[in-house]
Amino acid sequence: MTRLARTLALAIIAAMPAACGPKVEYRVRPGFATREDLPDEVVLDDGTVIRYLELNEYLAMQAKAKGTARPTTAATAPVDGPPASIPWEEYDDGSVKMVAERPDQIVALTMRAFREERYAELWEQLVSPGVRVRAATEGVGPDRARERFIEWCAKWRTEVMTLLNRMSFAFSSNQVIFDRLGPGLVRLRLAPQITTEDFKYRSIEVYLEQSPKGDRAYLGGIR
Repeated sequence: MTRLARTLALAIIAAMPAACGPKVEYRVRPGFATREDLPDEVVLDDGTVIRYLELNEYLAMQAKAKGTARPTTAATAPVDGPPASIPWEEYDDGSVKMVAERPDQIVALTMRAFREERYAELWEQLVSPGVRVRAATEGVGPDRARERFIEWCAKWRTEVMTLLNRMSFAFSSNQVIFDRLGPGLVRLRLAPQITTEDFKYRSIEVYLEQSPKGDRAYLGGIR
Protein backbone atom coordinates (compact mmCIF):
# COMPACT_ATOMS: atom_id res chain seq x y z
CA MET A 1 0.00 0.00 0.00
CA THR A 2 1.37 3.39 -0.96
CA ARG A 3 1.87 6.18 1.55
CA LEU A 4 -1.07 8.08 0.01
CA ALA A 5 -3.34 5.02 0.27
CA ARG A 6 -2.39 4.47 3.91
CA THR A 7 -3.09 8.14 4.67
CA LEU A 8 -6.54 7.96 3.05
CA ALA A 9 -7.38 4.73 4.86
CA LEU A 10 -6.45 6.21 8.23
CA ALA A 11 -8.50 9.32 7.49
CA ILE A 12 -11.56 7.23 6.67
CA ILE A 13 -11.19 5.14 9.82
CA ALA A 14 -10.80 8.26 11.96
CA ALA A 15 -13.94 9.77 10.48
CA MET A 16 -16.14 6.70 10.89
CA PRO A 17 -17.01 7.03 14.60
CA ALA A 18 -18.14 10.61 14.14
CA ALA A 19 -20.22 9.74 11.10
CA CYS A 20 -21.81 6.61 12.54
CA GLY A 21 -22.22 7.71 16.13
CA PRO A 22 -25.15 9.68 17.59
CA LYS A 23 -25.40 13.44 17.26
CA VAL A 24 -24.03 15.08 20.41
CA GLU A 25 -24.90 18.59 21.58
CA TYR A 26 -23.18 20.34 24.50
CA ARG A 27 -25.18 22.77 26.59
CA VAL A 28 -24.75 24.71 29.78
CA ARG A 29 -26.52 23.24 32.81
CA PRO A 30 -29.31 25.71 33.66
CA GLY A 31 -29.05 27.81 36.78
CA PHE A 32 -30.42 26.15 39.92
CA ALA A 33 -30.38 22.72 38.24
CA THR A 34 -28.33 20.10 40.05
CA ARG A 35 -27.16 16.77 38.68
CA GLU A 36 -30.06 15.19 40.57
CA ASP A 37 -32.50 17.47 38.72
CA LEU A 38 -30.81 17.07 35.36
CA PRO A 39 -28.39 14.22 34.55
CA ASP A 40 -25.15 14.82 32.70
CA GLU A 41 -26.62 13.21 29.58
CA VAL A 42 -30.12 13.16 28.13
CA VAL A 43 -31.02 11.16 25.02
CA LEU A 44 -33.81 12.68 22.93
CA ASP A 45 -36.33 10.68 20.91
CA ASP A 46 -34.35 11.17 17.71
CA GLY A 47 -31.21 9.72 19.33
CA THR A 48 -29.50 13.07 19.88
CA VAL A 49 -27.37 13.06 23.02
CA ILE A 50 -27.51 16.26 25.09
CA ARG A 51 -24.51 16.60 27.39
CA TYR A 52 -24.77 19.21 30.13
CA LEU A 53 -21.69 21.02 31.36
CA GLU A 54 -21.05 23.59 34.04
CA LEU A 55 -20.56 27.07 32.62
CA ASN A 56 -16.79 27.12 33.12
CA GLU A 57 -16.45 23.70 31.46
CA TYR A 58 -18.52 24.81 28.49
CA LEU A 59 -16.56 28.04 28.01
CA ALA A 60 -13.24 26.17 28.24
CA MET A 61 -14.43 23.69 25.62
CA GLN A 62 -15.56 26.52 23.32
CA ALA A 63 -12.24 28.31 23.71
CA LYS A 64 -10.29 25.13 22.93
CA ALA A 65 -12.42 24.40 19.86
CA LYS A 66 -11.87 27.91 18.54
CA GLY A 67 -8.19 27.89 19.43
CA THR A 68 -8.53 31.08 21.43
CA ALA A 69 -6.78 31.87 24.68
CA ARG A 70 -9.78 33.79 25.97
CA PRO A 71 -13.07 31.85 26.19
CA THR A 72 -16.43 33.06 24.99
CA THR A 73 -18.08 35.40 27.48
CA ALA A 74 -20.74 34.01 29.76
CA ALA A 75 -23.19 36.44 28.20
CA THR A 76 -23.17 34.55 24.91
CA ALA A 77 -23.01 31.02 26.27
CA PRO A 78 -26.22 29.12 25.52
CA VAL A 79 -28.42 27.69 28.22
CA ASP A 80 -30.58 24.64 27.95
CA GLY A 81 -33.26 24.83 25.31
CA PRO A 82 -33.07 25.21 21.56
CA PRO A 83 -29.43 25.72 20.54
CA ALA A 84 -29.08 29.50 20.58
CA SER A 85 -27.06 32.18 22.26
CA ILE A 86 -28.54 34.23 25.08
CA PRO A 87 -28.88 37.83 23.85
CA TRP A 88 -27.49 39.27 27.07
CA GLU A 89 -24.76 41.89 26.83
CA GLU A 90 -22.93 43.20 29.88
CA TYR A 91 -20.85 46.36 29.75
CA ASP A 92 -17.87 47.65 31.71
CA ASP A 93 -20.06 49.95 33.82
CA GLY A 94 -22.11 46.97 35.00
CA SER A 95 -25.18 47.72 32.89
CA VAL A 96 -26.78 45.04 30.76
CA LYS A 97 -28.78 44.85 27.55
CA MET A 98 -31.41 42.18 27.00
CA VAL A 99 -33.11 41.64 23.66
CA ALA A 100 -35.24 38.57 22.89
CA GLU A 101 -36.59 37.37 19.56
CA ARG A 102 -38.16 34.07 20.64
CA PRO A 103 -40.09 32.67 23.64
CA ASP A 104 -37.23 30.38 24.71
CA GLN A 105 -34.96 33.44 24.94
CA ILE A 106 -37.53 35.12 27.18
CA VAL A 107 -37.30 32.16 29.55
CA ALA A 108 -33.48 32.19 29.50
CA LEU A 109 -33.15 35.94 29.98
CA THR A 110 -35.80 36.14 32.68
CA MET A 111 -34.15 33.29 34.55
CA ARG A 112 -30.78 35.01 34.44
CA ALA A 113 -32.30 38.34 35.47
CA PHE A 114 -33.93 36.69 38.48
CA ARG A 115 -30.75 34.81 39.33
CA GLU A 116 -28.74 38.05 39.33
CA GLU A 117 -31.63 40.05 40.84
CA ARG A 118 -31.67 42.53 37.95
CA TYR A 119 -35.34 43.26 38.29
CA ALA A 120 -35.17 46.90 37.19
CA GLU A 121 -33.45 46.00 33.92
CA LEU A 122 -35.95 43.19 33.39
CA TRP A 123 -38.83 45.64 33.79
CA GLU A 124 -37.37 48.28 31.53
CA GLN A 125 -36.03 46.06 28.75
CA LEU A 126 -37.92 42.78 28.62
CA VAL A 127 -41.39 43.35 30.07
CA SER A 128 -43.91 44.21 27.36
CA PRO A 129 -44.32 47.98 26.84
CA GLY A 130 -48.08 47.48 26.91
CA VAL A 131 -47.89 45.77 30.30
CA ARG A 132 -45.79 48.62 31.67
CA VAL A 133 -48.24 51.23 30.38
CA ARG A 134 -51.21 49.41 31.91
CA ALA A 135 -49.40 49.08 35.22
CA ALA A 136 -48.60 52.80 35.24
CA THR A 137 -52.20 53.81 34.48
CA GLU A 138 -53.57 51.89 37.46
CA GLY A 139 -53.26 55.10 39.43
CA VAL A 140 -49.71 54.55 40.64
CA GLY A 141 -47.62 56.14 37.88
CA PRO A 142 -44.59 54.68 36.05
CA ASP A 143 -42.14 54.95 38.97
CA ARG A 144 -44.40 53.22 41.45
CA ALA A 145 -45.34 50.58 38.86
CA ARG A 146 -41.65 49.78 38.46
CA GLU A 147 -41.15 49.64 42.23
CA ARG A 148 -44.11 47.29 42.65
CA PHE A 149 -42.68 44.97 40.02
CA ILE A 150 -39.29 44.90 41.74
CA GLU A 151 -40.97 44.19 45.09
CA TRP A 152 -42.97 41.34 43.53
CA CYS A 153 -39.83 39.82 41.96
CA ALA A 154 -37.93 39.97 45.25
CA LYS A 155 -40.82 38.40 47.17
CA TRP A 156 -41.43 35.51 44.78
CA ARG A 157 -37.89 34.99 43.46
CA THR A 158 -37.57 31.38 44.59
CA GLU A 159 -41.00 30.36 43.30
CA VAL A 160 -40.46 32.01 39.91
CA MET A 161 -37.01 30.49 39.57
CA THR A 162 -38.50 27.06 40.23
CA LEU A 163 -40.74 27.41 37.19
CA LEU A 164 -38.14 29.04 34.94
CA ASN A 165 -35.53 26.43 35.80
CA ARG A 166 -37.87 23.51 35.11
CA MET A 167 -39.15 25.08 31.92
CA SER A 168 -35.67 25.92 30.63
CA PHE A 169 -34.58 22.30 30.35
CA ALA A 170 -38.03 21.01 29.43
CA PHE A 171 -37.45 22.49 25.96
CA SER A 172 -34.99 19.68 25.21
CA SER A 173 -37.59 16.96 25.68
CA ASN A 174 -40.51 18.77 24.03
CA GLN A 175 -42.24 19.16 27.38
CA VAL A 176 -43.17 22.81 26.93
CA ILE A 177 -46.59 23.48 25.42
CA PHE A 178 -47.26 26.63 23.39
CA ASP A 179 -50.81 27.99 23.54
CA ARG A 180 -51.83 30.83 21.23
CA LEU A 181 -53.96 33.15 23.31
CA GLY A 182 -54.45 35.78 20.62
CA PRO A 183 -52.64 37.69 17.89
CA GLY A 184 -49.02 37.95 18.93
CA LEU A 185 -49.59 36.42 22.37
CA VAL A 186 -48.51 32.92 23.38
CA ARG A 187 -48.46 31.06 26.68
CA LEU A 188 -45.73 28.60 27.60
CA ARG A 189 -46.63 25.91 30.08
CA LEU A 190 -45.21 22.61 31.22
CA ALA A 191 -46.61 19.44 29.68
CA PRO A 192 -49.20 17.53 31.75
CA GLN A 193 -46.78 14.68 32.46
CA ILE A 194 -44.68 17.07 34.55
CA THR A 195 -46.14 17.26 38.01
CA THR A 196 -46.85 20.92 38.72
CA GLU A 197 -48.62 20.61 42.06
CA ASP A 198 -45.63 22.12 43.87
CA PHE A 199 -45.31 25.06 41.46
CA LYS A 200 -46.82 28.33 42.60
CA TYR A 201 -46.35 29.72 39.09
CA ARG A 202 -47.03 27.49 36.11
CA SER A 203 -46.89 29.49 32.90
CA ILE A 204 -45.12 32.31 31.04
CA GLU A 205 -46.89 34.69 28.68
CA VAL A 206 -44.91 36.13 25.77
CA TYR A 207 -45.81 38.90 23.34
CA LEU A 208 -44.36 38.55 19.84
CA GLU A 209 -43.95 41.61 17.65
CA GLN A 210 -42.78 42.08 14.09
CA SER A 211 -41.32 45.30 12.79
CA PRO A 212 -38.99 46.50 10.03
CA LYS A 213 -36.19 46.30 12.60
CA GLY A 214 -36.81 42.59 13.22
CA ASP A 215 -38.79 40.25 15.44
CA ARG A 216 -39.03 40.97 19.16
CA ALA A 217 -40.36 39.00 22.09
CA TYR A 218 -41.46 40.51 25.40
CA LEU A 219 -42.43 39.11 28.77
CA GLY A 220 -46.17 39.50 29.24
CA GLY A 221 -46.71 37.73 32.54
CA ILE A 222 -45.78 34.93 34.92
CA ARG A 223 -48.82 33.12 36.26
